[in-house]
Amino acid sequence: MEDRLIYYCSPTLAGLKTGSIFNMDIKDAEGQVDMINRRFNQKDMYAVVLTKRRDTALVYVYRRKKLILDLNKPQCAELIKKLGYNGDCNNCIEHLKERIALISPFPHEIGLFLSYPVEDVIGFIENKGKNALLCGFRKVYKDKEAAQKQFYMYEKCTRIYSKLFKEGRELDKLVVQFRHA
Repeated sequence: MEDRLIYYCSPTLAGLKTGSIFNMDIKDAEGQVDMINRRFNQKDMYAVVLTKRRDTALVYVYRRKKLILDLNKPQCAELIKKLGYNGDCNNCIEHLKERIALISPFPHEIGLFLSYPVEDVIGFIENKGKNALLCGFRKVYKDKEAAQKQFYMYEKCTRIYSKLFKEGRELDKLVVQFRHA
């Protein structure tokens, strides 16, 4: 499990990104999510199973304080309110789970839970996933240069975390405590 967290979630572990998602074997999911929460909630890192399909579970690893900040940005708050979200962070995650169960493959606003700029989420929705300026960790519809820098930073973070982990650094030492400025 730790190697999957490093591979899929390094920018979240480092505090560069609000959240990350990845699939894992369904039979291990609940226990692994509990383990993540026991070990890392004190560092403001949480995990939840968003959905289960066939033999896999989609796991969301996130920084709660960072998610609250993201969802409360005016343009983001306006968009999620239009989509039926209201209340606190936990209620928003529960509503996201409900929407994932109803919308295949995913409700587009999931990007707001993964540090995607609201402009890119809106651009994706309006363009139906086409006409992106750049494709990388997400489809980019505005500020291509900033996105390229961010993608580079995410890739570099994952390379560094993978190297450190392979060299024996404990995962607990790689999870950064989130501090709101």
